[in-house]
Formats: sequence, structure tokens, C-alpha cells
Amino acid sequence: MVRPIKPFAKVYRPVTPNPIFRSDDREAAFDFIAAHPFAMTAVNGENGPVSAMVPLVVNAQRTHLLGHVARANPFWRAAQAQSAAIAIFRGADGYVSPRYYPSKKEHGRVVPTWNYMAVELRGKITVETKPDAMLPYITALTDKMESHRDLPWKVSDAPSDYTAKLSRAIVGFRLEIDDITFVRKLSQNKSAEDRQGVIEGLGISDKYQERLLAKEMAGEE
Repeated sequence: MVRPIKPFAKVYRPVTPNPIFRSDDREAAFDFIAAHPFAMTAVNGENGPVSAMVPLVVNAQRTHLLGHVARANPFWRAAQAQSAAIAIFRGADGYVSPRYYPSKKEHGRVVPTWNYMAVELRGKITVETKPDAMLPYITALTDKMESHRDLPWKVSDAPSDYTAKLSRAIVGFRLEIDDITFVRKLSQNKSAEDRQGVIEGLGISDKYQERLLAKEMAGEE
């Protein structure tokens, strides 16, 4: 007996980010996605969430995203049976130690936290399985990623029979943009002195992501 699939929204309700960290700049959110296109995309499958790590491309009108997965990937079958999906795009993140805060020496009322940047998109997902309909899904990503190169590679550069063969091995999907949440948790709730301490502490970290996070924080000043 097949159990009915519950709508994703009824299984998982997002927690509203602290307004201090949430950005309402929609333009900045799409710029963030363009800079970090590799997303964790998930739907609710029969036995729980099913996810896929895939690059996604926003269309020119910013109404939906296009992506594709290998035909062997179980994600698309779960997506066919489910209309709601979520995609999360992550930027730099890092652990913030209490020792970074100058105020630690004054009163000690400080605890660890985690700074990060991310965009969460939610909307309806539709799947395309026909091999001869894969071209838009392939070219959208290729054209976007090759656009900055002096001699951009195009899908048409490959032999058509070769492209047709590969198209039979993938499945495309479209994710409508119904809701978008952009979070930049970068110690905005701290004093200027403590925030500078975090920037300096992360800036000398041996972890690349934390040094990148420090640059993002410094850029907001």
C-alpha cells in the first residue's frame, strides 16, 4: 500500500530569521544566487525528504530557476510526485569564538555563535523527462557559466549526436519562485568593537571560508 505524500509546506515550516539578519534587498538576493549557484534542492518524498546538490540558473525575468539531474538520481521521481520544493544557496560561513569579542574581558557575558550567508527559495517544481526537451536546461547553465570568458563554450560546439546521447541521461526541472529569504548573519547585533574583533579573528583563521567571511563582514562597514 502506498502512503499518501504530505505537502512539503505542512511537513516543514521555516523559522523566520531575526529581522536584524534578514535582508529585504531582492536584487542583492539574486546577485547572491548568481555568485553561488550550487544549491541544495529538496522535496518531500514518500519516505522523507529527498535532496540533490545541483547548480541552478535564474531566468531573465526572475520568476523561476532551471536545473537538471542525472536520470539515475532519485530526486526527480520524488519531485514528480510532489509540487513543492526548496532550494538553499550558501555563501561563506564560520564559527565565531567568544574570544574574538573585546567585551569578553569586561563582563564575560558572551557565547559562541555561527555567522553565515544564505538564500532560501521555495516554490512549485515541475519535471521534464523528454530527452528532446533538455536543450533549454543545458544551455541555460552553460551560457551563464561561460558568459564571462573571452571565448565562451556553447552547447552547439559539441557534435549534435553526442549532445542528444547525453540528453537521454538527464532530467530537467523548473522551480517557480514563490518565496525568497536572504539571510546575512554577520554580527550585526554586536557592538562596533565586538564586530571588529570578529572580523579580525576570522581574518587570520586557517580556514578559507572564515577568511572569506571576514572580508564579507568588512565590506559591509
